[in-house]
This record gives sequence, structure tokens and C-alpha cells, in this order.
Amino acid sequence: MVFGIFVIAIIASFNAQSAFAHSPDFEISTTEDILKFCEFFYEEFQLLGIYDLTLQHPQFPNLRACAILYNHVAWNSTHEARDIVLINEIEKYLGDSSYIKERHIVIPDIIPEWAKREAKLWINDENQDAGFAYVVRTMLESGILKLNFIEKNCEENKICFKEGEYIKYSHFDKFGNISTIKHTVESFDDDEIVLKQEKISKEGKIEEEIILDKSGLVKSKDCCEYYEFLIPVPKSLGEGISEKIKIVSETTFTFDDDYKQSWFATDITGQNTKIIDKKTGLVFQYEHHETKVLSVGEKTKITDTNFFDTKYDMKKHDIVIPEWWKITTMWLLNERISESEYLRAMENLISRNIIKV
Repeated sequence: MVFGIFVIAIIASFNAQSAFAHSPDFEISTTEDILKFCEFFYEEFQLLGIYDLTLQHPQFPNLRACAILYNHVAWNSTHEARDIVLINEIEKYLGDSSYIKERHIVIPDIIPEWAKREAKLWINDENQDAGFAYVVRTMLESGILKLNFIEKNCEENKICFKEGEYIKYSHFDKFGNISTIKHTVESFDDDEIVLKQEKISKEGKIEEEIILDKSGLVKSKDCCEYYEFLIPVPKSLGEGISEKIKIVSETTFTFDDDYKQSWFATDITGQNTKIIDKKTGLVFQYEHHETKVLSVGEKTKITDTNFFDTKYDMKKHDIVIPEWWKITTMWLLNERISESEYLRAMENLISRNIIKV
């Protein structure tokens, strides 16, 4: 199974055009080429590790799949049959090179046969939820499953959070020190919102809990302090967002390769500013200077979030797959519903956090 998963993850990046000098100059169309592709990067993998290797070569986003071959018992073998063993293992799950050339396994509406085999084991209770979740994660990473942008429905004059969302910032203080701040929504109900705050700096890691009401008032601290990274919407030009800062113009902010229509807010000195997403009230950037003459101040800038539903965080939650999804999966295997219908339904459930993998 692992080699079937391996090729799904890597095939999409085989023939990408290179922006770096150190890139393979051969076409990937056979199982031999797959092996050659991973061998090409092996020395660099040993130096950097798989995570930094993929960062170094963003034109091959699924290069990390080579780690499956690197960890195979035959990879470091000096036996003359070493290549034959690895290639045979690949072909065991892929078939001949003509099958590879078709490459239909990366078309979003086609579910690969290995995934169907694993799904059958799962609905027959021969495979646990963790095994099926691994299948779903692989289809997400390879592009078979895609989580498209879903417009957030924000309640008027209330902060627009939901459970499971996180926002992460880099903070630069006036002394040049850098720290990270991450807020994750732990729970969300009619009365309050509970956030987990994680701060990491050179002094170490600090975690604490922040409790808000729906208007953004911080209930876990002294009176009348409001949450600074998300404000209630809608807002209009000239309106205040705090006691001293008000919206003075429109602007755009580039985040995750997308241009976000934003408000620019500042105080009367022009030294304290915020850039805020117009639709949701999320603060993209915040600069604070203590005086007019002090040119060096503090700056907080967003670095990562799943707030706009363009990302799916698979790292820090328990696996949740409803038992009734086995019935839907059985319909798929019995051809009572199409592969496209099954994939679209799964994308919807993952986006709504009903399925978590």
C-alpha cells in the first residue's frame, strides 16, 4: 500500500518546471524514473532532512514522499538486485509504465484502486479509523480531495470565530527580539469563546487561556480590555475600532497569495496602525510606537491561519470519522453513488470539521 500512496503523492510533481539549478533534467514516465528521481535528491535529503528538502525545492511540493523509499529496507542495500526489488515493489501497486503515463490518479474525481481496497477493509472492520484517515490525508495532499474556499458567515457586530480555527503571528519588539504568538479556538458557545494562547520566544514557551465574549471583551482579564487580533464587523470608513484608533482608508493586504480587501486604521499620531480584513475583522498587521520621535516600535504580522478555510490542519486533533460514513463508503464501492459525489461529500464534511483526519 505504501508505494501506491507514494506515487500518488509524488506523481503530481514529477514533471514540474524547475526554478532551481539543482533539479532533475529527465522526464518521469516509468517506475525506473521514479527511483532515479529519489536517488537524485538522496544526498541532499541526508544533509537537510525531508522537511527542509521540500522547503528548498517548492517546485516539487510532494518530494517528501521519497522518504518512503529512503526508509525501505532495500534502499541502502549493495546487493545487485537492489534496484529490481524497489522497482518491483512499485510496479506491484502501479502496473506497467503505460499505467503511470496515464497519470489519471491525480485527477480529482478519480479515486485510486488502492484507496478503494483500504476503504473496503475499513467498512469490514479489518482496518481501523486511523488507517482510513491515512488514506484521506494522502488524497488531500495529492490533490484528489480539495478543500475550496468557503465564505465565512459572520454574525453582525460579533467577532467571527469558530471552534478549531487558529491564527499565528510573528512579533518584533522595539529591541529587535522576535517571538511567535498562536491563538487557537478551544471552544465556542453562546456565552463565551475560549482561546489557547501559545507564545514562543528566546525565553521559552508560555501557554495561557483567554476567555472572550462574543463582542470581543476579554473576560479573563481586568475590565474593558478587548481582544486585539479580531474585531466585530461590519465596520465603515471613519469608524473607531478602539478608544484611540479609527479607520482612515481602504487598502489591500497580500496573504497566502491572495489580495484581501482591508481597512487601514490609525491613531491621531499616525504611529499606531492596524490593517484589518474588511469581511471578517481579522487583524493582519499591527504596529505600535510609544512616541512620535521613536522610529523603532513593535510590529505584529500574521504568518499563518486556517481562518479563511483555505487550509486544513492535520497536525493537532483527534481522528473523527462518523460511523455512518461507512454506509456512504459502501455505496461508493457498490457503485450506488459516483466517485465525484463521494469526493464532494467528503470535502464538505472535512471543511465543516465533521470528519477530522
